[in-house]
Amino acid sequence: MVTINFPQVIKTCNEGYGYTLLAECIKPLLEAPPGEIVFLDFSNLFWLDANLLPIIGACFEHRKSDLIIKFREKQIRDSIKRIWGKNGFGKYFGIDYVDDEYNSVIAYKVFKGTDGKKFGKYIDEVLLTKSGLADMSDVLKKKISTNIQEIFGNAPMHGQCDKVISCGQIYFSTNQLIFTIVNLGKTIKRNVIDFFSTYLKKEPPKHGIEWAVIEDHSTKPLINGKCGGKGLAFLNEFITKNKGEIHICSGNEYWQTGKKGERASNIYSYFPGTIVTIVINLDDQYPYATTDENEDDDIFNIF
Repeated sequence: MVTINFPQVIKTCNEGYGYTLLAECIKPLLEAPPGEIVFLDFSNLFWLDANLLPIIGACFEHRKSDLIIKFREKQIRDSIKRIWGKNGFGKYFGIDYVDDEYNSVIAYKVFKGTDGKKFGKYIDEVLLTKSGLADMSDVLKKKISTNIQEIFGNAPMHGQCDKVISCGQIYFSTNQLIFTIVNLGKTIKRNVIDFFSTYLKKEPPKHGIEWAVIEDHSTKPLINGKCGGKGLAFLNEFITKNKGEIHICSGNEYWQTGKKGERASNIYSYFPGTIVTIVINLDDQYPYATTDENEDDDIFNIF
């Protein structure tokens, strides 16, 4: 039997520490041989940021058919049960639905790679209707929705995955909305290496994510000698004005942008897929979000 001991606190932190901690924690589940019993020990877990649940969920979805995953309900604290009951992650543990009285939850959802329309509806009707986003123009919401949907679309295209998991939460203590999208599959670094080897015939960059987020960088096949797509250009611009953050973790690479600028680094753990977290500052009044924004200026292809 393999036992996974969850630590006391797991948060979305700078320098990728939260991702590293959770990736290392859940690693034995991904590496367990088929038929193995995996016991989830939640006895020490006091806090886990709700937006990080897709990391665990992606691993569950990947291995639930060939592992025997067990847990003790009494080890899960009531405060955690309430959160998991509100966002839907509790379905794995038989936790009943709990009403989201403060409208602070972006529901935990598992999408097939072909569920682009369902994901788009989820973004438009669940994420972008949250309180704090009311002052955002419809044009800006449309642009944000389009670009988040492109992140979803890139998962099966570049990550070669069959499922994409997402969840989010409004944290009133910091007045932030934090939303995470996760897939297991080919990492960004692997995609960049293959692209440089096959199409550019050059040495790949040292940091794959750092290259991939630059405008006009994409690992789609070259068209007329040029890369397709614009990476995270629009979301990056919005987050900069909003004073929010974007975090990306893939393989052993980590990249973030926020108030302190951009930072690229390597983490000591390895996540066999890609995690994208978007942090929106709800104190923002969106003075830059005007109705004459160019609706056709859409951004594509993060990876």
